[in-house]
Amino acid sequence: MNIHTASKVSLLLSLSVTTFCVAETTQLSNGEVSQLTPVQQLGKHIFFDKNLSSPVGQSCASCHDPKAAFSEPDLNTPVSNGAVEGRTGTRNTPLISYTAFSPVFHFDNEESLYFGGQFLDGRAANLTEQAKKPFLNVDEMNNRDEAEVVDKLRLAAYANLFKQVYGLDVLNNTSQAFQAIAEALAAFESTPVFNRFSSKYDYFLAGQVELTEQESKGLELFNDANKGNCAACHPSSSDSKQPPLFTDFSYDNLGTPKNPEILAKKGQDFVDLGLGAIVNNVNENGKFKVPTLRNIAKTAPYMHNGVFQTLREAVDFYNTRDTDAKWGVPEIAENVNKDELGDLNLNADEIDAIVAFLRTLTDGYHPETSAHFAADSGLLTLPLVSIENNAAKTALTSAVLKEIAGSSPRRYRLVDLQKSKLAAPSDTGASPSFSTDNGMLEIPLIRVRNEAEFTAQLKRIISNNEDIFELVYLKPLQ
Repeated sequence: MNIHTASKVSLLLSLSVTTFCVAETTQLSNGEVSQLTPVQQLGKHIFFDKNLSSPVGQSCASCHDPKAAFSEPDLNTPVSNGAVEGRTGTRNTPLISYTAFSPVFHFDNEESLYFGGQFLDGRAANLTEQAKKPFLNVDEMNNRDEAEVVDKLRLAAYANLFKQVYGLDVLNNTSQAFQAIAEALAAFESTPVFNRFSSKYDYFLAGQVELTEQESKGLELFNDANKGNCAACHPSSSDSKQPPLFTDFSYDNLGTPKNPEILAKKGQDFVDLGLGAIVNNVNENGKFKVPTLRNIAKTAPYMHNGVFQTLREAVDFYNTRDTDAKWGVPEIAENVNKDELGDLNLNADEIDAIVAFLRTLTDGYHPETSAHFAADSGLLTLPLVSIENNAAKTALTSAVLKEIAGSSPRRYRLVDLQKSKLAAPSDTGASPSFSTDNGMLEIPLIRVRNEAEFTAQLKRIISNNEDIFELVYLKPLQ
């Protein structure tokens, strides 16, 4: 069931974490990397390279971390921090999973609407053009120009791979090299690493699992044009062989209120015009691209400005925007969509049902491999863990960690480790993984009493010749 805030706080305390911090960027498994073509592997190197910013220290993955479904992993800010200390963007960092499916930015004369493109405002026509812009954005990676990025890549350990893929002379031409960098990133972001289609809903569509009663009710409300009406912009079915993407790639002004945290950074008069500023048309002011709802439970906070902290709050806004004064006035009052949201007349149970359904859209579902934490015993059970290093094939084990009472930051002692009897899931990102190279234990999904779910990251330390794991990152799945 979908728990209320008080219960969720209790569960957080049972895990003994009261703040969220960002640990190391989650790396890909050996199994995932082995499936990449040379150009995709090149894109992977560029995506995780922290030397391509100015000053060094920020990569694409810094704001689009795999542990958060390739969105911002830091819960403490509605916008991402840039490479330069004190600089931030103006928007909540969107997840980039499934963005490869967005059509080229265009205006549909038949529907009189803009569709597709990249970024929330459509300012990049396609994924390759999108990949160029963060390198040169002063609030992001802050490079002076294309030449500065290419100069840094010449010194990279993967520079020879770059030449193998694009030719020995490619780095001699700045424009061609920068174009190649963007193309490699786009190729990487088009792989199954970003587009898993491995949620519970995908298993449901394949006839392999059943939704719970609450999840089924949520799906019904989601599709009902007279109730949630979510499917009007986030289609839950597909006419093609490809599973539904839960977006129609259109643009909409939802009447979202301003976020005081962004105003504090950018000034009280700051207004984000969205699509209107890109196409220079006041009739498009306040409109932002409809995002996919896949992995939505991992990507809090919500809306283009991160004004809502929880998924339930966002659904409640859709429900009562026009009937409850608590939401405040829209950031841009013109062009607000008043036909498909604002007064949905959903009761509390119906909101909970829609949220329960949205949680089924999280990739990495595999019932036999889900980690479980028992607050009463302090046991963290991992039925299937992939143990990897760069020099060896993946080994599969099961493990049990026990919470060390009174430890702060929270620590867990390894109490059981044995060869797993389970087969590896087809989705290599579904189960927990441990890297002997960096000592990081990545847990995409922890269930607590079957009531709440979290994603977590722990780091192995050696204490008194014992394997101890320290909790360094915890994020509730909404």
